[in-house]
Amino acid sequence: MIKKNKNRKFNLIQGKRLNVFVLFLFLSFLISLLVKLSNTYTQTLKFELSPTALKSNEVLLSKAHKSINVTLSGKGFELLKYYIKTPKIEVDFSQLNKDKTHYFWTERSQFENIIDYFDAKTVLKSINPDTILFSYDHQFIKKIPVEVSVNSSFAVGFDLVQPFRSEPDSVTLIGPESVLKTITSIRTKTSNFTAVNSNIDKTVELDIAKISNQLTYSHKKVMIRAEVEKFTEGTVSVPVTIVNVPEHLNINFFPKEIMVIFYTSLKTYNSIDAHQFSVECDFNALTIDNNYLKPILVTQPKTIKTAKLITTEFEYVITPKND
Repeated sequence: MIKKNKNRKFNLIQGKRLNVFVLFLFLSFLISLLVKLSNTYTQTLKFELSPTALKSNEVLLSKAHKSINVTLSGKGFELLKYYIKTPKIEVDFSQLNKDKTHYFWTERSQFENIIDYFDAKTVLKSINPDTILFSYDHQFIKKIPVEVSVNSSFAVGFDLVQPFRSEPDSVTLIGPESVLKTITSIRTKTSNFTAVNSNIDKTVELDIAKISNQLTYSHKKVMIRAEVEKFTEGTVSVPVTIVNVPEHLNINFFPKEIMVIFYTSLKTYNSIDAHQFSVECDFNALTIDNNYLKPILVTQPKTIKTAKLITTEFEYVITPKND
C-alpha cells in the first residue's frame, strides 16, 4: 500500500515537471515569434488586380488573373496579413487609358492608388511589371439556331411525321463580338432512341463544352420533340404530261400513266389522292445519247413522307403535225 502511494506521488511530480517544460517551451516559441515579427523585412508579394467600373457594354477577353509583384518593407506584423490571404488590388477601369482593343494599366498612373492600400508604416519599394494590358471587346447579343443531334431507330411500322425539332429552336447568346461572329449554330448533346413507337419529349443539354466560357446563354437546355405515328405504303396511278413539245410535232408515248409509291402515316393514308401528284417529262431533255423520256415527280402531297416512281423511262414516237 505504501509502495503504491509512493509511485502515485512520483507520477504526479513527473507530470507537473512535464507540464512546466511544455509551458516553458511554448513561451519560448511565442517570445521568439514576437521578436521575429517585430523585426523589419523586405518582401516581394504577388497582388491580384481586380477589375472594377468596366463599362456595361464591354467585356474582358482574358479570364486569366492579372497580377503585379509588389516589393514592400515593413514590420513582420504588418506583412503577415498578406501571407494569410491572397492580396487583391481593385482597378478602376474608368481611370485607365485605352484604345480599340486594350486597357492600359501603368505603374505611373496607378502608383498613388496602390500606396493607399498600405498603412504608413509599410514602405512600397517597387512594382513589377510597370505596364499591363487588358484585352477587351464590346458585348453583343446574337440569336443562334439549335441543331438537334439524334441517333434513332423505330419499331417496325413506325416513323417520324416531321423531323426532330427543339423547343426553343434558338438560343440567345451574350458576349464579345469577336467570339459571337464565329458561332453560327449550337448542337444539342447527342440523344439515342431505339425501337421508338410513341412521341418523343426529352430535355437535353446544349453541347457548349468547347465554346468560349465568356458567353452567357438564355438557355443551356432545350426540349427535343418528335411526333411518331404508324406508317404504311400506298400506290396511285398518275397521268404523265409531256412539256416543251414543239408546236410542229406530235409525240406519242407509252404508258400514259405511271405508278407512284408513297409512304405516309395511317392517319393521312385515306386522304391521299392521285390528283395531288403530277408527273412530267421534258421534251428538251432529249438528246442523241438520251433516247428515252425520263419522268419526274413534280408535285406531291405535303402529308406524305416519301414518294418514288416505278417507271423511270418512256418509249415514244415523234411525228410531224398535219397542216
